[in-house]
Amino acid sequence: MIAGLLLVGGCQGIDSDLTEEQAKAIVMKHHGGTVEIISVTKGWNKFIVSWENEENCEWGKDTVNSKGEIEKGETSIC
Repeated sequence: MIAGLLLVGGCQGIDSDLTEEQAKAIVMKHHGGTVEIISVTKGWNKFIVSWENEENCEWGKDTVNSKGEIEKGETSIC
């Protein structure tokens, strides 16, 4: 029982107040508003945002951390 309490207590404050909509807006701004958001997945303390830009046949994924920063991105061009 004590171990369970420690585990619960140790996990407090891990989740962020960052919302899915904020994560989408951060990715849109990062790409100059030229991308369309395809999907958003919530991960451990982050959002993974998939996007595409049909105009230049570009697509990718950006990871937005709990501070609202893009940690890493993957981009491909047709």
